[in-house]
Amino acid sequence: MSPVKNIFWRVADSLLNLRHMVLVSSAIFFIVIGIAFFLVYQNAKVMHDQINADFNQQQLILAWQAASQIDALLQDIVLDLEHLRRLRAQKAEDYPFGEAARASLDRNRMKGLIEIGITDPDGRVVEIYDGAIGEIFDARRIEADCRTDASGRLELGPLRVEPAPGGHNIVTGMICAPAAQDNGSPGVLFAKIDVSGLVSQVTRDIRSGKTGYAWVIDEDGTFLYHPEKEFIGKNAFTARKERKPYISFKQINAIMKERMLRGEDGTGIYVSGWHRGIEGELTKLIAFTPVKSRAIGPGHAWSVAVAAPISEVAETVHRVYVRHFMAEAALILGMFVFGLLVALYQQRISQALKEKVKRTEADLHETERIYQRIVEQATDLIYILDLEMRVVLLNQLAIETFSNLVVTSAIEDKISDDADLSRPELYIGRRLDELFSEPDVAFMRSRVDRVLENKKSLSYEHYLNIKGKKITLSTKLIPIRDDKGEVHYLLGISRDVTEKMEVDQRIYNTEKLASIGTLAAGVAHEINNPLAVILGFTDLLMERFQEGSPELEDLKVIDYNANHAKKVVENLLGFARITEGLEDTVDIPHSLQTVMNIVKNTLMTKKIDIRMEVPESLPCVQGDAREFQQVIFNLINNSVAAMGEQGGVLTISAHDEDGWVHVSVTDTGMGIPDKIKPRIFDPFFTTKKVGEGTGLGLSLCYGIVKKYGGRMSFVSTAAEDHPDRPTGTAFTVSMPAPKDQRPGKGGEG
Repeated sequence: MSPVKNIFWRVADSLLNLRHMVLVSSAIFFIVIGIAFFLVYQNAKVMHDQINADFNQQQLILAWQAASQIDALLQDIVLDLEHLRRLRAQKAEDYPFGEAARASLDRNRMKGLIEIGITDPDGRVVEIYDGAIGEIFDARRIEADCRTDASGRLELGPLRVEPAPGGHNIVTGMICAPAAQDNGSPGVLFAKIDVSGLVSQVTRDIRSGKTGYAWVIDEDGTFLYHPEKEFIGKNAFTARKERKPYISFKQINAIMKERMLRGEDGTGIYVSGWHRGIEGELTKLIAFTPVKSRAIGPGHAWSVAVAAPISEVAETVHRVYVRHFMAEAALILGMFVFGLLVALYQQRISQALKEKVKRTEADLHETERIYQRIVEQATDLIYILDLEMRVVLLNQLAIETFSNLVVTSAIEDKISDDADLSRPELYIGRRLDELFSEPDVAFMRSRVDRVLENKKSLSYEHYLNIKGKKITLSTKLIPIRDDKGEVHYLLGISRDVTEKMEVDQRIYNTEKLASIGTLAAGVAHEINNPLAVILGFTDLLMERFQEGSPELEDLKVIDYNANHAKKVVENLLGFARITEGLEDTVDIPHSLQTVMNIVKNTLMTKKIDIRMEVPESLPCVQGDAREFQQVIFNLINNSVAAMGEQGGVLTISAHDEDGWVHVSVTDTGMGIPDKIKPRIFDPFFTTKKVGEGTGLGLSLCYGIVKKYGGRMSFVSTAAEDHPDRPTGTAFTVSMPAPKDQRPGKGGEG
């Protein structure tokens, strides 16, 4: 051992042998331990408060989300009512108000919409949907419950508490707007909303921690929703006291009066008397925020609160406290003063690193949220597949499309009839062959294989049938590579180009028909001249032969076929340029009777029963009587051909409605298959045999009707599409009646 070391150990032994040095060291040791325990206690208290604050902040986020969703549901209902008000003002005929009101109820029933109706100024209900017509409403109640601001914006009126089945209450409100009745007199469009049901859609499934829940009050402190149903519709200040009179609710009452009822948001702590079946005093954490919605209106405020027992976080705080105590004690025992200083220094560095990590994570989360918003709000279908064609990710538009394409029992057996098909978890992780039909899956598989083979993006177009409607998707499949360049996923982006293709096809058909019309006019003029010569010489030759001679019979055949060819030429000319007609008015009953006098004998020989349902009081319509008769004559000929040799029933009916006269030709024939319905008015399209028709009849009829501002439509049922239904077709010609010809306006009708 070196002399220096010997000197060091001798000095150390002498110091340790000194009694006062031992006492000082012991005192320093206990002081350090005391300081360490005090720091542990302070740190645990700070962390206890921080964990409570973090928990309450999470509850506040849940409250924000709930308030935003409540506003969205209210805005959906208001937008539908705005649409109904405009529809009522426009008196749209293609989409009547009643159908629109029922459709609005169907869309918004789950959101709390109960009734839609119209009242007169005296408060009498003249139209109502999901209620009883003729019910007398107190006019003062209509005036009090209906409210709009100066700009005409729709707002929810005062809330009312009403009894509901089951013995509890519900809270309702009304949204109203001025609207004319059917007779044009003033009225009020009103919509009754189950506010409790609307709020419940959002808040009933909220869980804060393990047992936390949400409740909602209005500006008067009335519960709009509470998990305890007997609280709904009651004042929060009195309901709590009535249930637990021995508990002071001073803290929660102060929070409600001073902050919640004033439309503030924030957090707090209070003492309650029960929680999900647990009786007795217990402390709760609460976060609250107002529902900021234009539909509620100024001066009124709803507040969403999320509450949970503080015991939800007590166990976490206890574990943190124990861990810190043991760590600090180990450091004290192991390293005394210097170890404690190093530990504190390291703790400070660790805290700084945690803050930096939190800031980095916050930035990453914000970036993720931005990307999520971009994907969710995209107007294209965006989805990601793995190499086994399993769905990994998809946006909202893709979910809506997929929900309309679910056809296999693999997924249908796992969901109930009323399941929400818009939930992404129904699709994520499933293969495409579990979701779509085999042809669609095979087509998709071939495209995926091509992308994997070439490792390049692939663009293509394909068709899908969604609820009976054929749509065209323009899709691009993009391989997603990892850092090594290996493909593990495929990104699909699909855009609905159906409308664009329909416009392109319409332009193409227009150009094609224009060319065909020009060609038809030229050909018709060229053919007319030789046909006139043939018919002229045929007439001359027929005068030279006696009746019954073979030569005369042959000439009659020539005359018949030449006249048939002339009629085809006239149809071609009519298709190329529809004549203007006489621009007169048409007496519908007289014109129909004229046509029936012509075809009556023919129909009887073909075993066709004729039924006429034409009132004599029909108003006249604008048009040429000869052209109108030609339209009806063509429709009857088509019906006769459809019924064939077995005969049937031909019904000619007519009625007037809202300034229009509707004439229908209905048969019991074989019907028109769905696959050819879109082409039924196309020129040169016919289902008759060669020589029996040119395919111009319906096209010419359509042109004549459109020329005078009318409409032409049809409904048909064919055996190949609906074997369980009676077959037949009904064509309807709708013509506008001039005002001076309508009943009650000074006309004949």
